[in-house]
Formats: sequence, structure tokens, C-alpha cells
Amino acid sequence: MDRDHEISMITTFLDHHARRASLKVDSMATVAVDVYCSSDILAAERRLFQENPQCVGLSTDLPSANTFCTRADLIVPTVLTRDTSGVAHAFVNVCRHRGSAVASGRGETKRLSCPYHAWTYGLDGVLLRIPDADAFPDVDMAACGLVEIPLVEHNSMLWLLPTKERDYDLSAYLGTLDTELADLALGSFDYWRTERLELEFNWKLVIETFLEPYHFSSLHRTTVGPYFLPNLCWVDGSAPHVREVIPRRTMLDLAAIPTDQWHLMPHAVIVHVLFPNTVLVWLLDHLETWRVIPHHSDPAKCVCELDFYLPRNTTRTTEYWEKNWEQTITTVLTEDFQAMAGVQRGLASGANTHFTVGRNEPALARFQQALANALSEPCR
Repeated sequence: MDRDHEISMITTFLDHHARRASLKVDSMATVAVDVYCSSDILAAERRLFQENPQCVGLSTDLPSANTFCTRADLIVPTVLTRDTSGVAHAFVNVCRHRGSAVASGRGETKRLSCPYHAWTYGLDGVLLRIPDADAFPDVDMAACGLVEIPLVEHNSMLWLLPTKERDYDLSAYLGTLDTELADLALGSFDYWRTERLELEFNWKLVIETFLEPYHFSSLHRTTVGPYFLPNLCWVDGSAPHVREVIPRRTMLDLAAIPTDQWHLMPHAVIVHVLFPNTVLVWLLDHLETWRVIPHHSDPAKCVCELDFYLPRNTTRTTEYWEKNWEQTITTVLTEDFQAMAGVQRGLASGANTHFTVGRNEPALARFQQALANALSEPCR
């Protein structure tokens, strides 16, 4: 992060807290309830997942050659691999024989083998073996490898691309966030744990959970709320992506020291929404990614995967990380997501035609505007 920008941000936080004032944008916005309840809008949104680069993990999900991990809940089931040469790939996780998945979970292997009839593929997607091959005299093995999805590694992240027919400049796509994401040194974290959640509310409500601290003092008053300055956040980014900085109460300690000793971390949580559906949360000592996929037909359902990443060579105990995990699960699952399920029922009731985004909820407004802009553009 630019040093002048960092100091300006901290100064603004301290000033607004001293004056008991929230950071506010100039105007409010409204969002139609239909965007959470309409099947037609859901169908249009699902196309965004095929038309835009999509962050599906970190490079550390494939920590070495001959490793793989699966993404069962993307628009198509996907297996990510790092082949013997260390090159990362993405394939549709479907055997070319009868359509069974060729991989599940994650791990280390040199081959992917369909459990149904044992057709076997290399981690580069090449079909290597057909049992009783004489029974398939017309099969061209060279043409029957796994169906590849374009994938690139950028800033230690794994990005699916919409098509191999077009060159994508991910630095340009990420804009002002590109340098900051590189500075996060995501490659210095190791994958630890995943939680898969089937949820009874619209996929956007998952993302919006992370886009305002307005609810901290009420919904999280006995869990994480006391750790943060009330109702303060800084929002910027490069459309369609959003960056939100949420200050911890420890930021107040900086007022007593010279500005040349000020550092945003560890006094804040930084949230990046990587359009359209990945939330990267950079906390004090670990990383979380929340990857959410809309249901294929029901706007009131979605699937979310939480991946937890720990700093490499951490000296923290297992007990410490288990406590962190438990706090995350307690806060988000039993507070945020339980509330969002209630919100979905409320939105579907017909009581409201729209809701208002307050002047102190600018990240939520930015995300909704990015979606509106993307849906109004013709398919690329």
C-alpha cells in the first residue's frame, strides 16, 4: 500500500473516531428486492461467472508438482492441478468416457483415475490409459484428454479465464488493487482447512456480510464487535473490485506515537471482493477466502466455501488456530449467515420493493453498482 495513502487513511480514522463521526459517502442508494429473488436476474448473474476472470484459489492450493484440488461447486465441476513440470492447469472434472468425476478433494498424485472404469489421465490432462483398450478401437486418445479451462497464476492466485481465444491482462483487470495484492505475499501462506456451506439465501448476501461494519455493534456485540471501532470503514478499489478497510480499536493507540511509526496492519482487517464472487479477508495473522456460487435455478440458495490459510512456518499452537477457526465459524455461521437467512425470507415476503443503502455502507453500494454495470454490458 502506498505509504502516503496509509497515513492518510489512519489519520482519517482517528479524526472521525475523535469526533464520533462515521465515514460517509455523499448520497444514499437503493437496491431493488428483485435482485435477490428473481430467477431471471439469477440467470443473468450466472453468466457473469463465465464472462469474467474468476479467482478460484491461491497458488498454495497446489503447493508443489503433482498436486491437485477440486472445486465441485463452480459453474462446472473443476479440478485444478500442478503437473510434473510445475505448471498449473484447470480441467472440467469429468471423465471423457461416461462423465464421472476423475478427482475429489485434494492431494498429491501423478495420475487422475476415474473410479467408474479407471480411464486414467495425467495432471496435464492427457488421456494415458483405457482399460481393455481393444474394446474402444475408434477412440483417439490424443483427442480425449480432459477438457481444459484456461487458467493463469497471478499474484499467487489461481484465475480461471472465460476463454482461451482472448488474452486477458489481469494487472489491468485488477487496476489499483494489483500492486496491493502482490504486496500481501499470498504465496507465504499455506492451506489449512475448508468448510463447505449450503446456504438458504441469495449468493450476494454472503458477500454483503463482509461489506459493512454497521452491524457489528448489534449482531456481533458479544463476539467480534468489541474489537473494532464502531461503524467505521474505508472503501476504495478499482471497479468492479472493492477494497474495504475495517479499523480495530487498537488503532487508537497510534495517536500517541509519531506518524512515521504508523502502520495499518495489525490495526485493521482488509477485505477484498474480487469480482464477481471471491472475498479475500486479510486478518492479523491469517488469510480467509470465501468463494460463493449461486444456485443453478433458485435465487434463495447458494454454496459457499471458506478456505483458511496459515502463515508458513507459524510458531502458533494448534490450539490457537483452532480457537481462531471456532471464532470465525461462530461469528459468521451462527450470527451473520443466520441473519442473512432471515433477510432472505423478509425480502421474499413482498413487504418491501427495495431497501436503502446508508451513507455509511459505501462498500455495499459499490458492489451492487459493479453488478449493475456488468449486467448492463453486452456479453464479451
